[in-house]
Amino acid sequence: MANRSYLYSTNTIPEPNQDDSSRVLTGISEYNYDIPIAFKVLLSGNPQACLSVIWDSAEKIALIGDYASGVQNLEAFLTGITLPAAQATIAEALEFLKMPENQNQYFILECGEIFEMSETPVEAQNLALLNQVQNLQPEIEAAYQSLLSPAPVVSEQPKPIGFWTKLFGRRSTPPKALSANNPEQAIYDLGLGLWSNILYFDFSEDDEDQD
Repeated sequence: MANRSYLYSTNTIPEPNQDDSSRVLTGISEYNYDIPIAFKVLLSGNPQACLSVIWDSAEKIALIGDYASGVQNLEAFLTGITLPAAQATIAEALEFLKMPENQNQYFILECGEIFEMSETPVEAQNLALLNQVQNLQPEIEAAYQSLLSPAPVVSEQPKPIGFWTKLFGRRSTPPKALSANNPEQAIYDLGLGLWSNILYFDFSEDDEDQD
């Protein structure tokens, strides 16, 4: 199983000894081995550390933020992306996030599996993530840069074919030129295009009804 970050929407802030019977948890997205900037932007509406809804821990190892403000912040971020290849993915993201059945009062971001990849205490990593979410501008600018095409690279001339190469029939190969950015990969790296209500940790009512 891949270590993932998980994004849900929810109607309550997790508290100790809380009655979970009225809590709603709707799957929004998950991402392998990283916490993409789209998730961070969506958490940037009045973010705070909170208890996890996945892992039983007394420490605040998750983040929660205002849903409506988060979507508004993401929309502002996406407005700055003019890459033609990204426009359909951007429209899909906003359509999904504005669907009534996906909207709740809060987003909750669960990164426990990502934190497990480091030896730093989990709660300390979550507080560091909170600080990132509260100060996203440098990361936003880096994300915009990642979508720009690189400058052309002039490759070196291939070396002449030597005597022994001719004798044994092998040819020299020129150095690999730097490839242009892959637009689809760059868009994926932002955390777009991965929207789903069914995540690995699934809290849908359908599963509860089947018990």
